[in-house]
Amino acid sequence: MKFGLVATSGGALNDHIAEVDELGFETFNVVDHPSFDTPDAWTYLAWVAARTEKMRLGTHVTGMPFHSPLQLAKQVATVDTLSNGRAVLGIGTAYEHADFEPYGFEMLDFLGRVDQLEEGIRILKSFWTEETTELEGEHYRLEGGATFGPKPVQQPHPPIMIGLNRRGALLRMAARQADALNTWQLGPAQVAELTEHAAAACEEAGRDPADLAITSDLILARGQTQEAADQIAGGIAHMARGWGRSELVTQWDHGGVLFGDGDHMLEQIAAFDAVGVEEVAISSSDYDDIAWFGENVIARSG
Repeated sequence: MKFGLVATSGGALNDHIAEVDELGFETFNVVDHPSFDTPDAWTYLAWVAARTEKMRLGTHVTGMPFHSPLQLAKQVATVDTLSNGRAVLGIGTAYEHADFEPYGFEMLDFLGRVDQLEEGIRILKSFWTEETTELEGEHYRLEGGATFGPKPVQQPHPPIMIGLNRRGALLRMAARQADALNTWQLGPAQVAELTEHAAAACEEAGRDPADLAITSDLILARGQTQEAADQIAGGIAHMARGWGRSELVTQWDHGGVLFGDGDHMLEQIAAFDAVGVEEVAISSSDYDDIAWFGENVIARSG
């Protein structure tokens, strides 16, 4: 099992970035919401790139509606270059109403945002892998053989991970376009069900299901009980629904929360491993909790 970190409060770990890099985390991720009081995600990751050597650097997740493909392609390629090939693009349709209209972004319906995301990913790949790009679509239009530089270090391009929590159009699109998919706060049984649908979608798309990695974001609740973990999950679900997330994708309980001591967390992580999850990422910006997790879980995971 690999381990990742989602730094939920950008900048809170600035004084400890080099130390976090030594704790055994595979990835260091930041959130990317226009309405959040956090640094610009990809600018901040460029800063992190200069202060780390091991962790892959990415977002959980960047909303495609808030970025032009050219801008995003350059940002990711820049981080990939500065980090010597450690960038990972976590990307999604975006869902939070507060991120859209107040900042001048149009919020299409869900299927419209899925189409917008797929079109954006196709352009990103084209910028990264081709000398010139021409694409006329519903959401973006490139004319005259657009050129792009610099090319990313990773070939053919940095990994693309799509955030989702249920089967449907977005999962089918991930099977066509992504290298990985990421779930948020789902328990092992929910991930297992989603993995079955992902395998079917990959086969329909003509690819090996093993080529689509499954990763899971979990809440870290060090020392808490199962009852407290249920309350934490319920509180976050209530908040997320207020932001605009559907009840269908926020059926959360203690299964998506790592709680108790290190032994119990290792048992929970084993359950994710058993259903095919390749990486679990904890959401936290508390260095003491993160360091504890490194010592008591990552170092003992074998």
